Amino acid sequence: MEIFDQEFIVSKIVIAVFVPYGHGRPVHKDRPTHGFAFNVDCDTIYSFDTGERLTCHSGELIYLPKGSNYTAQSTSLKKHPDEGVYAINFLLMNDTATKYFPKIIKIKGKEEMLSSFVKSKNAWRRKQVGFYEQCFSELYRIVRMIKKETFHYSTTNETLNILTPALKYIQDNYTQENISTVLLAELCNISEPYLRKLFHQAFSTSPILYIRNMRIKYAKELLRAKEYSIADVASLSGFNDISYFSREFKKATGVSPKEYLTLRK
Repeated sequence: MEIFDQEFIVSKIVIAVFVPYGHGRPVHKDRPTHGFAFNVDCDTIYSFDTGERLTCHSGELIYLPKGSNYTAQSTSLKKHPDEGVYAINFLLMNDTATKYFPKIIKIKGKEEMLSSFVKSKNAWRRKQVGFYEQCFSELYRIVRMIKKETFHYSTTNETLNILTPALKYIQDNYTQENISTVLLAELCNISEPYLRKLFHQAFSTSPILYIRNMRIKYAKELLRAKEYSIADVASLSGFNDISYFSREFKKATGVSPKEYLTLRK
């Protein structure tokens, strides 16, 4: 039985953590918790004692059931400090009632999914007031995104074909100008509300957040290079105001640009 075939009720979160590439136990026997693991810039092969073999690619999520036995072997893609696996381990109500099966979950809204894992990890590590409730909130947000993408939306080639002019324009100009949804809709020869609807179907986010996430992703690359000031990174990634950049960066990643640099020293 798949975990989402019935109501998903968490009784306890055990840990939220980031495991860098090359760390962590490869062999797991009688896993004590359920878990979601999200791969960042690495692929992981899970070999279960049932004979099942699943490959979780970068940007994909795997559900690992309580009680499962498996080995996990990761392969590095880019060899930088961000690569590894974000994980949230938890217990469910009536854990002994049903046996679930592992599942690879492909996510279109990768940046939003990553943001929830990052926020959970940071909250758990810092242990500030309300951290446990924040982790619960982010876990249920992750579950909602999974259910929404798995059961309610399907991206078709037709949808992507309609959005192609807008996607190309964003790719070419996202660091250089403020791009309006009006312009993107005109490029696709569709209405603005229909443009927003197609973006949600294809990427589980709005056009504005899609652009914001591209800028944040590029900003992270520039910060990792350690060749630019935070003000320069803000400008180069398409943010004209450093305060606005810092707010949006923290919304997306759970940490400020300065904290992001500190965590990667």
